[in-house]
Amino acid sequence: MRMQKRVSRAWFVKACAGLVGFLTTLPAAVAADFTVTTPNAQFAFKINGVDHPTLTLVRGRTYTFAVNTTVGFHPFHIESAGVMNNDISTGTMTYTVPTNDANYIYFCTVHGVSMKGDINTVEAAPPPTIRIVGLTVGANLVLTSTATGTNALTLTPEFTTNLTTTNWFALTVQSNRFAGGTNETFCGRPPGNAVFIRVKGQPN
Repeated sequence: MRMQKRVSRAWFVKACAGLVGFLTTLPAAVAADFTVTTPNAQFAFKINGVDHPTLTLVRGRTYTFAVNTTVGFHPFHIESAGVMNNDISTGTMTYTVPTNDANYIYFCTVHGVSMKGDINTVEAAPPPTIRIVGLTVGANLVLTSTATGTNALTLTPEFTTNLTTTNWFALTVQSNRFAGGTNETFCGRPPGNAVFIRVKGQPN
């Protein structure tokens, strides 16, 4: 019995829209993107070993700050629209960058903007285009697709037998290789004889 090849060409990337900046305090064991200290109670935040650096953050992305400053003397605060009570001296702070195009600052709530640094925000890079260019049908499937690169992506082949529903099912990937702009995914064959195949790309 021969399988009918119908290929749905699409890429799907999860995106967050309309986020409002918010902060929470988490246990210090959470791995952090930035470490914030004030060695010898100096009047500058040292972030990842640099005195009061300008931070460039991607809109909509969440970052963690491991804060260990002089307690009661240099509380760390991120100024963001609508955010209150986000200053801490010890612990881990998470910060989700608002998706609008405003820039922000961080500063000490005791010493104000005399002890501050800038936070610049940038748009996330556009997702790569993923295109199915070949499908070999045998005991298994070999799905050939092209993308600008897959280092930052997880590619998941999926199938459905009915395009009028939103139910897509992941195919079992046995191996995957990327070379020269072409990605070959070896996966199990789905049940049935007339199926639609797509590749879902998600950022890592």
